[in-house]
Amino acid sequence: MPIKRKSYREIVNDIIKRLGESYEQFSYVKDKRKYVLPGRVIDILGVEGFSRGLRKTFRRNVDYSLSENFIEWIDGGEKPDENSTFTVIYKPQKPEITDTNPGSVVRTLIEAISREIEYLNELVYQAYLSGFIDTASGDSLDLVVSLLGIRRKPPQPASGYITFGRRTEPETLQVSEVILYNGSVEYPLKSRFVKDILNVKGVTSSSPAIYRKNIDYTIIDGRIRWLPTGLKPDEGSTFTVDYVAYREITIPKGTRVSTYSPRPEEARTYVTVEDAVLKPTGEGVWEANVPIVCTAPGSWGNVLAGTITVLPQPLIGVEYVINKGDITGGLEAEDDRELRERAKHALELAGKATLPSLETAVKSVEGVGSVLVKDMPDGIPGIVKVIVDGGDPDKIVEAIEMTRAAGVKVEFSRPKTVYIDVYLTLIVDRRISEVNVSRRVEELIRSYISSLRIGDDVLFSKIISLTLDVEGVLDVSNIKITAHRAGLETIEVEKENIEIGDEEKASARNITITFRKVEKV
Repeated sequence: MPIKRKSYREIVNDIIKRLGESYEQFSYVKDKRKYVLPGRVIDILGVEGFSRGLRKTFRRNVDYSLSENFIEWIDGGEKPDENSTFTVIYKPQKPEITDTNPGSVVRTLIEAISREIEYLNELVYQAYLSGFIDTASGDSLDLVVSLLGIRRKPPQPASGYITFGRRTEPETLQVSEVILYNGSVEYPLKSRFVKDILNVKGVTSSSPAIYRKNIDYTIIDGRIRWLPTGLKPDEGSTFTVDYVAYREITIPKGTRVSTYSPRPEEARTYVTVEDAVLKPTGEGVWEANVPIVCTAPGSWGNVLAGTITVLPQPLIGVEYVINKGDITGGLEAEDDRELRERAKHALELAGKATLPSLETAVKSVEGVGSVLVKDMPDGIPGIVKVIVDGGDPDKIVEAIEMTRAAGVKVEFSRPKTVYIDVYLTLIVDRRISEVNVSRRVEELIRSYISSLRIGDDVLFSKIISLTLDVEGVLDVSNIKITAHRAGLETIEVEKENIEIGDEEKASARNITITFRKVEKV
């Protein structure tokens, strides 16, 4: 039976009502029909006891009747079990407590107690709601869905690649290396980046010899390769290589990089997840592309290409750092609505072979933000296209293979990114800080666009609504939204939505805000 939620006023009224009631207990004796109540009785409110071993509320004028100040059991009606106790609830003519008016001692105590009862009632009510998937939330919902073997997907950090580099050649050092000749064609040198060979000498036919580059040997990727037609050292002898090498510039695992912000708390920080070494890429440029992950999970770490340019702790030999591609994949923890929806569809996985079960299986992969399943995308039966934002590709493919029906081909792809630029002029109160307003508006717009799923349009009205919610913003004017698609013409609209295709996903790029200050009336 559902629990009734009572308000403070209802609790107060119930207590006051019960103060006008009295209770009297009797032990039922067989063949005794009348039981006298003390004082004059105005009304019987109820008689409760046990009959045939079960708790029962006896019926007035069927099981018993009221005569003056006593109750009388009626022949043919239900009666309490012999020697059992029954309780009579009645309304006396003169209750013990009479003054329950506001301000009285009794009323003050009742109201104080009612506050505590209201709080306890709310706790009980919330505990009741926590047992159902439609009403549970937070940790309670986690416990409910765990019965189905489902866990809330945790927040995922953004990841991508960062480029460390320098535009000048690294420092050089001279190396002399002794190598045992055992008849092999190639011999690696200790230094990977050889600038020039100064001298190679050894023993050939038991006589000292100096070997000639490109006649006796050549250098390939930091290795000495002996040529078939040239001189070679005697087998079992040693040869010496004197050469000039570039000093290796190492990027250790755990190196921190960040975006630039005049406010340190707003800078996004990332760490490298593996060691790397700068390598020549041509035209005197040395670079290393290293995978990074954001130190804070969630969409906070998603940034556009060219945003990460700060190396908080300089590395010897590194002149610059920059992300040449977008840093993506950062997701917030699965919210209650998403978890609830996924749990409700969990049983569909048992049936398999359906589009909803395929979508549910892919959504269960950690890191997956949104999924779009298209049946017969080109009108060809037996082909299903699954567009997935986020998540590990291998795990997504595994989930698809375990769920798809036999004979159905599933094509997995990523959504095409549509970069969104927003330009708007805010009309604000002259006394409001532009910096705080600008930061808050940009944060809300970026958060909204990043929350859009595959195929969701960018709504003009939503951007306006979010902006007007910021304290100090009186109005918005000159709003313009542009959409940039790779290889296609830029679309620019005013006071209209940006339409996103069913295989596309919007991504916020530039949010440009200007101000017009007015005196608030």
